[in-house]
Amino acid sequence: MKFGAGFWGPFPLGRYIEYAVAAERLGFDSLWIGDTQLLTPDLYSAMALCANATSRITIGSGVTNTVTRDLTVTAGGALALSEFSGGRCVLGIGVGGSAVGTVGLTADGAVEFRRKLAVKALVAGQPVSLNGVEVRGKILAPRVPVYAASSSPRVLQIAGELADGVILNVGVAPELVREALDHVREGARRAGRDPLSLDVVVIAGSAIGPDGAKAIDEARAWAAITLTAATRCARWGRRSARAFAGTSTSARAPPTRVRSPTRSPGASSSPERPPRWRRRSGDSRAAA
Repeated sequence: MKFGAGFWGPFPLGRYIEYAVAAERLGFDSLWIGDTQLLTPDLYSAMALCANATSRITIGSGVTNTVTRDLTVTAGGALALSEFSGGRCVLGIGVGGSAVGTVGLTADGAVEFRRKLAVKALVAGQPVSLNGVEVRGKILAPRVPVYAASSSPRVLQIAGELADGVILNVGVAPELVREALDHVREGARRAGRDPLSLDVVVIAGSAIGPDGAKAIDEARAWAAITLTAATRCARWGRRSARAFAGTSTSARAPPTRVRSPTRSPGASSSPERPPRWRRRSGDSRAAA
């Protein structure tokens, strides 16, 4: 089991760099950066700057989507980051959440998302047929692992079939996590894959600060978002309601965004501090 740190918010780019440096210094294994246009900095700018300022930590999109970003553009960005960071890039991708809803678009359905997971082949340097032509990335870079993010049973099954890893967005209630993993395992078995070969990430939003009551209050919004995601399926809706009703106030504000077996936590922070630019050390890229 490992831990990561996930950041999402309208912070200056310099703040993301500070977070990345701090996460690596504190021993986190991975860093995940959100992708909601106009509400967060450009994903690839933030990931590149964080890669430039660090040398060890894995840096992933947490997560991008298949609607607002063409999969060839996504593949090109991921390959460039993988080359630059020395193979420390991970591609987290979903059907579209906040990035889609905030601009009046519709998230991809399971069938379309399955088709667009051809991005996995592109970031592995393999040819893919798109729009009647064969395309292939020419950026020489280490292969980029692809993690499919969802709370939908059908998409979780697709993740089990095709992805390198899965990002669960169903909260941290054990009952919901177990059911989500059942869907992942079903997809893996259907494809003849060993379910244990997939890396599993569990998102648990959090707020970190010296005032516990304030942190719990700040985390309530994330709990509401997670509950909404988990109720997309009617059966999950009943389970979600029971799970949340049975938790204490503090339990509704989970301590971090947890990733298992290569875990990934998210931290929430207010942007009142002025950002500070952290220059990359002379050997940070070489060490990447």
